[in-house]
Amino acid sequence: MGTEAHVILVDPAEGAEAYARSRLEELERRWSRFLPASDVSRLNGAPGAFVMVSPDTLFLLATMKQAWRVSGGRYDPTLLSAINAAGYSASYDGSGRASSTSGAARRERAITDVTIADVTLDLATSSVVVPAGLGIDPGGIGKGLAADMVVTELLRGGTGGALVSVGGDLAAAGRAPSPEGWHVAIEDPFDASRERLRLALEAGGIATSSTLTRTWVKDGSRRHHVIDPATQACATTDLAAVTVIARAGWEAEAHATAALLGGSERALDYLERHELDGIATTLDGITRMTPALERAGITEGSTV
Repeated sequence: MGTEAHVILVDPAEGAEAYARSRLEELERRWSRFLPASDVSRLNGAPGAFVMVSPDTLFLLATMKQAWRVSGGRYDPTLLSAINAAGYSASYDGSGRASSTSGAARRERAITDVTIADVTLDLATSSVVVPAGLGIDPGGIGKGLAADMVVTELLRGGTGGALVSVGGDLAAAGRAPSPEGWHVAIEDPFDASRERLRLALEAGGIATSSTLTRTWVKDGSRRHHVIDPATQACATTDLAAVTVIARAGWEAEAHATAALLGGSERALDYLERHELDGIATTLDGITRMTPALERAGITEGSTV
């Protein structure tokens, strides 16, 4: 997943730490677009064909479909061609591994009306058909969903409480290490060494989408990894970052991206329409938050 993972356990079951590590590694092997043998790479390499995948990948794709629906298409996990064209075609883990797509998936999306809704999931045979013209990129939702799954599985295995963070996309549930909940620091989007806000989470997911991370220069201009489905190019939002608190990590990730695309004028309204709380910071350094967070006094670590 090209990032670091952090796991916090309360009253862990025997072997819980090792399980969390191995499970995250297993999900990466199945979902990475930078591994040729992953389920995702095999799907992207066989447009229009039935491809057998793991139950984990069926769950990922079903979650992607749901995220696309609930965000009104503002979160789109089928923009692999666009992200590769923008210049994000090599893994950030320093391995030199490159993302690959089939010829069909590299075609311009303008020539087709297919969307993630047209991806076929066959639960009986554990197989998937990705239509020609689409390229699947788990991106942030893969990190958030991986955190959700590992937390759920740890608690099911007898661990009292767990928080799993994959590259900052986190999920937490069960018994927290403090009476206030799981204390989570929100980084300053302009300086990762500084803490901008702190809150306490009872349970759920938190994710941040930012135009200041995973950046590079191509053709003399700075690019970033947030692609706008409307233009299939790097988003031109005036926001530096949006952090969302939701019921699950995958949900927080999808809505953080959707809100970021809306810019400072619409981001918080978008979150309130979806009954979510969040924090938005502009490129000028101005931070605003949804009314419930303002009332909670989150800098004091109040539970939300």
